[in-house]
Amino acid sequence: MAEKLEQNQEKYNADERRWRDVGAGLSVLDLHESNGRRLQLVRLSPGGRILAHQHAGMEVMYVIRGSLVVDGIRMLAGDVLTAPMGSIHRESVSFEGCELVLECSPDDELLRS
Repeated sequence: MAEKLEQNQEKYNADERRWRDVGAGLSVLDLHESNGRRLQLVRLSPGGRILAHQHAGMEVMYVIRGSLVVDGIRMLAGDVLTAPMGSIHRESVSFEGCELVLECSPDDELLRS
């Protein structure tokens, strides 16, 4: 159950919400969405992939745990990657598994591989 805070804020524990299994070893927890922005917690199992997609708005990715290779760029825990509107991520894979915080547009478009 959410903890009610001052100024209409709410605090949730990640385990209190529903994770969505979206395939390819990828699970997503939608945390918040407003004003054309979506905040998610993302988990990739070892060998998990994020499918190719084009950004409808700025994407900000923060690696919490593990590592992820995005189009040949190795991201480690603590790294942040920003991608501008219109950019494309062709291949994202986590060989060891990872957890990310992701802020993106809900209108990002999946691409055919």
